[in-house]
Amino acid sequence: MLALTLAAPAAVAQVPDSTGTDPELGAEFEALVEDETAGDPTELLELLQSLRETPLDVNTSTADELAQVPALGPIVAGAIVRFRAGRGPFESLPGLREVDGVTADVYLDARPYLTIGQALTAPARREPRFPAVPSVQTVLGGLRYSGTQRVQRRLDLGRGYDGPDSVRVYPGSPERIYTRLQATYRRNVSANVTLEKDPGEAFRFDGATNTYGYDYQSAHLAVLDVGRIDALVVGDYSAQFGQGLALWRASGFGKGPDAVGGPVRSGRGLRPYGSVDENNFFRGAALSLAVVPNVYVSAFASRRQLDASVFEPDTTDLADPNPPPGTVVTSLGADGLHRTDRELARKGALGETLVGGGAEVRLATAAVEGRAGVVATRSWFSTPLAAGTRPDELFEFEGDRATVVSAYADAKTQLGLAFGEVARGAGGGLGAVGGVGIDLGGGAEVLIVGRSYDPDFTSLHGYPFGERNGVGRNERGLYVGARVKPAAGWTVNAYLDQYAFPFLRLNEPRPTRGSEALVHVEHRPRRYARVYAQARTETRETGVDVPGTVPGSVVGGLSTQTRQTVRLQGEWDASRTVRLRARVEGSRYVAPDPAAPTQLGSLVYQDVRWQARRWLRADLRLTLFDTDGYDSRLYAFENDLTGVFSIPALSGRGVRGYVLLSADPLDDVRVQLKLASTWLRNATRIGSGANRVEGNRVSDLGLQVRVRI
Repeated sequence: MLALTLAAPAAVAQVPDSTGTDPELGAEFEALVEDETAGDPTELLELLQSLRETPLDVNTSTADELAQVPALGPIVAGAIVRFRAGRGPFESLPGLREVDGVTADVYLDARPYLTIGQALTAPARREPRFPAVPSVQTVLGGLRYSGTQRVQRRLDLGRGYDGPDSVRVYPGSPERIYTRLQATYRRNVSANVTLEKDPGEAFRFDGATNTYGYDYQSAHLAVLDVGRIDALVVGDYSAQFGQGLALWRASGFGKGPDAVGGPVRSGRGLRPYGSVDENNFFRGAALSLAVVPNVYVSAFASRRQLDASVFEPDTTDLADPNPPPGTVVTSLGADGLHRTDRELARKGALGETLVGGGAEVRLATAAVEGRAGVVATRSWFSTPLAAGTRPDELFEFEGDRATVVSAYADAKTQLGLAFGEVARGAGGGLGAVGGVGIDLGGGAEVLIVGRSYDPDFTSLHGYPFGERNGVGRNERGLYVGARVKPAAGWTVNAYLDQYAFPFLRLNEPRPTRGSEALVHVEHRPRRYARVYAQARTETRETGVDVPGTVPGSVVGGLSTQTRQTVRLQGEWDASRTVRLRARVEGSRYVAPDPAAPTQLGSLVYQDVRWQARRWLRADLRLTLFDTDGYDSRLYAFENDLTGVFSIPALSGRGVRGYVLLSADPLDDVRVQLKLASTWLRNATRIGSGANRVEGNRVSDLGLQVRVRI
């Protein structure tokens, strides 16, 4: 079947509908989140799904908004806005083909995310100074409502669920329960409530731990792009400015097959939040306003209870001449799990009050599209944050007040783009990132990005690009990426990233450095056939113990470790009802200890998508994997329930398979069911601690119902 998929004759297939409504984003999303340090991309997945359901108007969207479309990127998005500024609004979507960089493949890939708004009359060909203001009756009459109910659970439970409710480790049920209710008017008005209970969390009402049935609750009411209002949000919101050094309350793309687009941030400013990351958002009110055309000011305030580990010293020993300091926070929570007494003690243990504001100038002419701005935040914490005691924690932020200030700018012209941001972090250190992208013509582009983050640069609410994507501390690096199209249907992406950590890191006794490179070659002989080959290698220094001068002693030294992968994948839309996808991938890991054996890994899978009926679709996959250990693990993105991100790490020797059924019994109703199972050969248990499962198999089941009216 693999050979059939990779070498199938394309002439027998029919061209699928390029405006399809498929909410599973598949390969285009996988290419954006392959980087292991891309963070939780659930919000990005929801953004792309939202763009499919409510496409962007190419006549009113900014370049930053258009750059969110995977097929466009910042350079092409800027070209679209400049073309529109010079020639007037587009009369139809095919008119995009006149824009430099919008090839046939780019147009067809971007088409599901784009639309044409209300046509302008002949005397009003020029874009209005501000977006139109719909009447209240128009908004109420045009509201669309949607509701999503999802239940997921592991069928083979870990030992944390053993025993009666009163004594077992996890007091709650093993189900993950998700409920979301939305009301939207185009892309201008949004009202949302999101509720979630993680596996093991109790479904209860406890005001002391801010648990009201569901452990996590999120809500917002937002108005966007209406008159002078760029954004008005009451409730939960995110903030994305510049290149993410100061403010970027979401995960971000990093290094991957999109060599000239992934490292560039395209901030959307203030936007409503309705995802399930329980820590990376603000709660309060936010406003972005156009004081005059192209000049925007923003103000926002937030009050949140964050998960944190609080250290309370023992002060009962009055004879101690050096009593310990007062209560401090030693670490912040990130996983959002509140199952055990210890996890519940961390829930909402730290209060943060934040205020911030900014100003931004936006320019869009036939020659240049760009922006420049400043943004600043001031935070007060209910309990001081304390730095750690290890040598690598010397420059961590500590205190109960933090100020972050940033200035950023970017510009896109016919020659390419330039961007940069400089920020002063909460610890007083400086962070800077900047780059240029050059359009060489003929589909060739080059991107160069430099970054410098001081050891004491702390970005409490940022997510800047880097080797440790989103960390933005103690790092220097230079990234060079390129994309060329040597012939029709061929695209080559490649990058080289060299980086260094000038101060100590965990378990590394001295400064370290490393490098990473990728080559991705893709061929599309027809619209319905695609094959690509990809190779990635990374070598970095890491800490090791070496014999010391004193017999029996050891000192910290450095050695190198290398991780490499090579992949071949093919896709073929055999007909309007059947799509085949297959992959072969191998990995190699060279440990820093010369005496340790080199680990190898391999993976092969076969995908089948079958549109059995107009209202019923089945996605099936069988994966075989064999690795010598976890260090040679391999990843494989999976189709899942709408809004769920799944890219499991596969290690050991075994088989994984899943089936995803999607049914549309009514025009506005979608029902999905996914059953996945992993079997490991020669294993007697899977996992560790309270999540340990006895046996060699684990299975998961998910059910979701989504209604739109």
